[in-house]
Amino acid sequence: MNARFLIIVFGVAAAVWSIRRWRLAVQVGLVLVVFEGAIRKWLLPGSQDLVYFAKDVFFLGAYFGYFQHRSALKLRYPQEPLLYAALVLGVVVGLLQILNPQLPNMLVGMLGFKSYFFYIPLLFVVPAVFPDDLALASFLKRYVLLAIPVSLLALAQFFSPSSSVLNTYARAADPGSISTFGSSSYVRATGTFAYITGFTSFLLVITILILLILTTTRWRFRGNVKILAALGASFLGMVSSGSRGPIFLLAMLFPLYWWLGVVREKQGGATLARLVIGLGVLVVVLSSTGDKAITAFGQRASASTDTASRLLAPFLSPRDALLSAGMIGSGIGATHQAASAVTRGIVPYSWVRGNANEAESGRVMLEVGPLGFCMVYLVRILLAVLAFRQVFRLRTVFHRAVAISALLLFLVEIPGGVIFDVTSGVYYWFLAGLLFCVMQLDREAVPAALPAMRATQAAKARHPLARPSPGLPGAPPLAPPIASSRGLR
Repeated sequence: MNARFLIIVFGVAAAVWSIRRWRLAVQVGLVLVVFEGAIRKWLLPGSQDLVYFAKDVFFLGAYFGYFQHRSALKLRYPQEPLLYAALVLGVVVGLLQILNPQLPNMLVGMLGFKSYFFYIPLLFVVPAVFPDDLALASFLKRYVLLAIPVSLLALAQFFSPSSSVLNTYARAADPGSISTFGSSSYVRATGTFAYITGFTSFLLVITILILLILTTTRWRFRGNVKILAALGASFLGMVSSGSRGPIFLLAMLFPLYWWLGVVREKQGGATLARLVIGLGVLVVVLSSTGDKAITAFGQRASASTDTASRLLAPFLSPRDALLSAGMIGSGIGATHQAASAVTRGIVPYSWVRGNANEAESGRVMLEVGPLGFCMVYLVRILLAVLAFRQVFRLRTVFHRAVAISALLLFLVEIPGGVIFDVTSGVYYWFLAGLLFCVMQLDREAVPAALPAMRATQAAKARHPLARPSPGLPGAPPLAPPIASSRGLR
């Protein structure tokens, strides 16, 4: 029986299952984000186009399942009318853009619409996936451990020749197309991902999530050995990929993380000492296990002469693309990397008339024009502002740590690649959903804590010298200490 037919049958069955088990389907989709590239490259290379949509089947089923049960969930989403208005207006502009007369056909527009908007429902679905802190913390602890096998595979790819079966890209069988470290014979690793970009996006998000876990556990070594191993593996994967972006971004974000996650949480000198020792151990381990990868990475970074132009490109590209875009743009999806697959018989990208942009911001301006551009980036700015506000409003360390992680990613992705990098797009909206999730859990923590508060007050009335309950300074605990004792510890 034809393999493609079997994949389609499996996809239909997966969609039906996802509707019924929609909470679990979201988690399966997140795991498939990591392993989809490996399936495309090594298990089913003849059906890469179908496998590409595997995670989307699970997400789509989860969306339907959620909407079937949303009335019984009784979730209270944040009152953010400007954010919701920008999202709705963006969707309307996107729908109209499918009909843009400059597109070669509607399939390109539909492909583009999917890239812009398909993962946005995660913003509303994820809060319903994790009913309490323990469920969320347990998932995060398990998920970040995926960095270990993926990065070990990347190290094996680094030391393998470009002709090795380990070093194939999705839709690329020619060894000459495999990227290396400049003049070096070492291969830039991709792990289980189809290309380098997806791999580095995964490692950046995993590192941010690991920082979330370490924040809530005050960087303690006890109980965090696997988490610290995942952090070391993530850095090893970054240098094996040869990509400078993730390391540069983490270096830029670390002072903000230190202020919000350590200094403001009053974690003190003990946390600093553990952090310094932990990072020192990581440096020693990385130097001994990945010295050649680090050397090759350093040589590539020092030989680069385009660093400044690459940093400025996301901010300058929209201005350069504005004249070519006009008022309505060239059509949503016009510059999509897969557009040529749905325009057989047409010269690839002839419809953009030679107007090319590498930075996503320039491509968005070129595709959807100034109005669509403003809606896309207004949403990104509003989410970053919302996350920053919640860092100061949420009442447990765990919830604030999630908000800090979301803020770090949102800041990175304001000029980043949420639309045309599928991996970044999934994680961006998943972190947005996590932000909404902890805002919901934080609200629920108050009524849940009332019995304990009343009991504490009664005990103090009976015994005036009784010790106060531990919790936030000057207040009784507002929620069970799941993040520190039952979830992330």
